[in-house]
Amino acid sequence: MDADGAPTLYIMSVPLDDISQLKKVEAEVRKDRFAEVDFALKRIGVPGLTIAEEKTAGRGVWSYPLENVKHVLLTVVVDDSSVGRVVESIRESASTRSWGDGRIVVSQVENVLDIGSRQCDGSELTFPSLGA
Repeated sequence: MDADGAPTLYIMSVPLDDISQLKKVEAEVRKDRFAEVDFALKRIGVPGLTIAEEKTAGRGVWSYPLENVKHVLLTVVVDDSSVGRVVESIRESASTRSWGDGRIVVSQVENVLDIGSRQCDGSELTFPSLGA
C-alpha cells in the first residue's frame, strides 16, 4: 500500500511479440461443401475442428428457399499468425459464388479453462503454427 492507503499495483511488462495469441474462427458453411472445407483445412495443417449442424432461416424477400439449405458450423482455434490462411482456405473451399454460402467470424480467445484439471492456463490449446 502507498502512503494514502491505496494498494500498490505491479504491472509486468512483456513484449507482445513474445505472446502467441489464439483466435477462434467460426464458419457457417453449406453442408454439401463440408468435405471440401475439411480437406482444405487438413491440407494447410489445421489439427482439428468442432462441427455442429444447423438450419438457417430465410431472410429478406429472396425467392430462394434458404430455410431448406442445411449448414454446418465449424469452429477452429489457431494461432494468430495462421488466421489469414485458415479464413482464406475456408472462403475458397466453401464458396459456390451464390447467396447463402455462409459467413466466417473471427474472435480472440481470451481464456481457456480445462474442465477436468480446472487449469486456466491455455495449455489445452497448444497448437503448432501452421506451415507456410
